[in-house]
Amino acid sequence: MQHFYRTAILALLFIGLGGTLEATAAPSVPPEGALEFSVRKSGREVGRHKITFAQNDGALVVDTVSALQLRVAFVTVYRYTQRTRETWREGLLVGLESEIDDNGTPFRIRAAQRAGALHIDGHQEALAVARDVKPLSYWNMALMKAPRGFDMQWGSLADLAVEQRGSEMREVAGKPVEARRFSMRGYEIRKGERQKTPWLNLDAWYDRNEQLVGLSFHYRGFDFDYVRQ
Repeated sequence: MQHFYRTAILALLFIGLGGTLEATAAPSVPPEGALEFSVRKSGREVGRHKITFAQNDGALVVDTVSALQLRVAFVTVYRYTQRTRETWREGLLVGLESEIDDNGTPFRIRAAQRAGALHIDGHQEALAVARDVKPLSYWNMALMKAPRGFDMQWGSLADLAVEQRGSEMREVAGKPVEARRFSMRGYEIRKGERQKTPWLNLDAWYDRNEQLVGLSFHYRGFDFDYVRQ
């Protein structure tokens, strides 16, 4: 769920693009071409999250489909659906289309490379950011080394602070797998100023092949856990 966002910047924000862009490694993708997760709350499955990878005319196309539903006493109290397509070339995001329904509120994000910058047409804002800024889609472990990212619900930009937490065992397809744990905090940038309180706080786990195996975070008063299938 691409996820945890509250406010948007009502202005055009241009982040300085000075200096030479370093070579960016192509994202690591699973050989089977897909990652699928069970979305769990308190150990019970409440949805599914699937990411598929394909090559198209030299570009890497990544499609994400997510759906979850929370019920209390047989009454649905929360729904979430997502459809996102990312297009990557030579390690850079060159296009993105994202449509999210967050409990009845629709969000539509578009991003594309133009004139030496990544332009993001967000829910309530327009941004022009450095070419190598990455979306907060988490399947790409390079995000854990990125100083900034943008979410795929509001389109907001954030400074990222990531801490490596060593190796732990995570469940993958019902079996324990050793994975590296990263804790990420995101600080929204409003009118060019970094906010003091993080609005993004999650843990992500990656296996030895740099493939995402799990996510955990708190959202809308609930604790969610993404478990690789």
